This record gives sequence, C-alpha cells and structure tokens, in this order.
Amino acid sequence: MNNKKELFLIDAFPIIYQSYYAYIKNPLFTSFGLNTSPIVNFTNFLIKILNEKNPSYMGVIFDGGKKNFRNKKYKKYKKNRKKTPIEIILSIPYIIKILKAFKILYINSNNGYEADDIIGTIANKAENCGYTVYIISLDKDFLQLITKNIKVYLPPFRGKKSKILEIDDIRKKFDVEHPKQLIDLWSMMGDSSDNIPGLPGIGEKNAKKFIKKYGTIEKLLNSVDSDNFNKNIKKKIETNKDIGFLSKQLVTIVTNIPNIKFNENEFFLKNPNFFSIKNIFKELEFFTLFKKAYRYYKKKKN
Repeated sequence: MNNKKELFLIDAFPIIYQSYYAYIKNPLFTSFGLNTSPIVNFTNFLIKILNEKNPSYMGVIFDGGKKNFRNKKYKKYKKNRKKTPIEIILSIPYIIKILKAFKILYINSNNGYEADDIIGTIANKAENCGYTVYIISLDKDFLQLITKNIKVYLPPFRGKKSKILEIDDIRKKFDVEHPKQLIDLWSMMGDSSDNIPGLPGIGEKNAKKFIKKYGTIEKLLNSVDSDNFNKNIKKKIETNKDIGFLSKQLVTIVTNIPNIKFNENEFFLKNPNFFSIKNIFKELEFFTLFKKAYRYYKKKKN
C-alpha cells in the first residue's frame, strides 16, 4: 500500500466521454447488446491507476447535470454542448456498481455546483490537511488549481501518454507567473468550449500581453482610462467591462463550498469486494479486465 498522504480525485465524465468516443467507429458490445465502450475504457484506466499508483485515498466525482450557479448568472453557459449520448447514460449505473465493488467513494455534484467545484473544494481542504492531491481529468479548467501540492494528472488521450502537470509546466505552456492567472487569461480571451464570452475582440495574444502587464482582469479594466491603449481595443474593453467580470465568475472554480468536507476516512481505499467484482465483470463479459482487477485485489489483500 502507498502510505503517503496522496489523494487521487477522478473527474468522471470527461474520461467516460473520451472512452465512448475513442470507440465510436468500432463500439464494444456484450452478447446481449449493451455498448460497453465507456465502461471498458473507464474501468481499464481505473484499474491501471490502482495497480500502478497503488493509492491509499481516492474519490470519483460525477457531474449531476442539474442547473448550477453559472447557468443562473449566464443562460448561455455551456448551451453549445450536445446532449449526452444514451450509451453514456446507460453506462453510469454500471460504472457506479464497479466503484462500489472496489469500495471507491463516488460523489454526485449538486446544490448548484459542478463537479469542478466539488473537486476544487475537496482538493483545497485536503491540501490544507497535508495531502498531495492528483486531479485526474482531461478538463483544462483544473489547471488553475495547480499548486505545489495540487497537481493535474492527464490520462492517456488520442495516443498521448499520461502526464502529471505541475506549476512549472503551466508557466512554460501559458507564459504566466502562476496557474491562478489562467483564470484571468481565460476571462479576457473567453472559452468557446464552455461558451464563456470573454472580452470581445481580445484574443490570446492580447490577453497574454495584458496578463504580463496587469496581472488580473480587474487591474486591466480599472486601467483602461489612465493607460495608453489602442483606440479600438480601449473601446472594446470599456464597452464590455461587465462581460469581463462575468466571465471571471464563470471561469473560476469554487474551492470553498460550505457543506463539502474532507473526511480522509471516507476516501480511504479498503479491500475490494471480490465477489461483487466477479459478478459485475461476469455480467459485462469483462474477462481480460477481470484478471487485472484480480491482480489488484490480491495486492490489496496482502
């Protein structure tokens, strides 16, 4: 067992989506017709993490899919997203059964927050308790949370190997002083994937220039009258101050949800339920995966 105070938090849906679309042209089916592509890939990755990293603490967080405070602030937030494929919806109960069999804590986001906020709050509280936290996700929004003790674990994606991102990686990639400045960078330039408007007409080049000079979007917006701006840029910034402030609220991951606690005992990985694993894997016809799961079970038991 890994006795280090390390917590692994898995952002479930991005990995499940990737698992589904990776096999979109050649989906995997059981003999009774269930598309298991999302379940196979997610479970395979989960067992890989368990066998290779041998974590002592882990949690899996699902997005509840309900309205949250961002939708209330901005009705167009994530409106560009397609409906969840039925194959993914049908996969979730099986994935939850597998997590229960492995005795891994899973949490559904609710109370007006997204999975990002749940993860951000747990990561923040765990860090304050002396843990090193690994956020496992394909969602770039989590990069803003990176600190000395909070890291983003990128799972394998489109032929790329898994990678752990730390502060220096973010500095080099985005040319910022600290990961938290990504909040201001994205607030200025917007984010089409989440339908966040940003400051119209301010692209990545100008946004990076403004980050270097002002550090935050607030300082940029408050300096527009005093500093020497290009006439067109000045007009765009002045006209869209409210949109800039709104964008920052939408981009910022909440790290202090009041009713979310970090109880390390809840995240502690106990010995899996072998018979539950055997039954669910038999039902899903996961014969090769069962061998990998059994290897973890034996290691954990010993």
